[in-house]
Amino acid sequence: MIIIAAFLAVITISIVIGFYFAVWKDLWRPIIRINDETINMDYVLRRMKYPETTSDITAMLTVITEEEFIRQGAPRYGIEVTPDEIDERLRDIARGSNATISESEFKAWYHDQLSATQLSDAEFRELTRTYMLAERLNEYLGTAMSVVAEQVHVYVIFLGSSEDAWAAIDRFEDGEDFSELARELSLDEETAEQGGDFGWWPEGGGLHENLEYWAFVLEVGQVSEPTLIDEDWQIYAICLVTEREDERPVEEEKLEVMKAGGAIFEKWLNNEWTTYILKGEDIWLNLSGGTFDDYTLQWISLKLLED
Repeated sequence: MIIIAAFLAVITISIVIGFYFAVWKDLWRPIIRINDETINMDYVLRRMKYPETTSDITAMLTVITEEEFIRQGAPRYGIEVTPDEIDERLRDIARGSNATISESEFKAWYHDQLSATQLSDAEFRELTRTYMLAERLNEYLGTAMSVVAEQVHVYVIFLGSSEDAWAAIDRFEDGEDFSELARELSLDEETAEQGGDFGWWPEGGGLHENLEYWAFVLEVGQVSEPTLIDEDWQIYAICLVTEREDERPVEEEKLEVMKAGGAIFEKWLNNEWTTYILKGEDIWLNLSGGTFDDYTLQWISLKLLED
């Protein structure tokens, strides 16, 4: 009987081990690696199952990657968040618009947060710390650093229809001066008086998003296609880029818009991506530790459907 029991125990252990390797081992594989830090598949899946997050897998991988960039990058500028500051932030969030919150109320709120997010206490606090680091890094980049950015000098004509806009383009391409066309045709009196001169603009500095798109894809001397900038009034615009500078000081008003909209912080994140990619190392990994692939993407999609 002892021999049979021992045999059954061995079989049971083998089944458990086999189940682990068949089902669980992939959950603990690293899917994101930045320098010496890795983030495993299980964490990504739990972040994606939270109702208020994106259902786009690559978007979530991007978010979590950039969170790690922030954690690793903030200390370079002397930016830190203490455990006491995390406690204070969590209590501020839990209190909401109330003047105070009791210890029991806070504990109940915190328990609900952990249940909803499926994060551990350490993971939730680390995520809170990351958000606080991001806030401080954004503030630092916008105030402590001398901000220069790529900028374009833009001329714009505002018109009442796409047909009018195309007609203006035809006249420009036939050799007429853009500034003279602006004075004659533009619906905006202020810019018309300036011959369409709309000033220097950095990305994220407050230029209408459709105009900004064209301003940064056009070569100097090129004119855009008609672009709709006011759907209610059916106002179209065409723009001409006359100059471009890679590093030009940003005007204070536009700098404030960049800060508020996160454009400076976004530029910093883009630089972090570029710096790491130039190392030639994979950031996102597949289930075998190699370059992220479609099979891994499909595997994640299936795992998300299981619950």
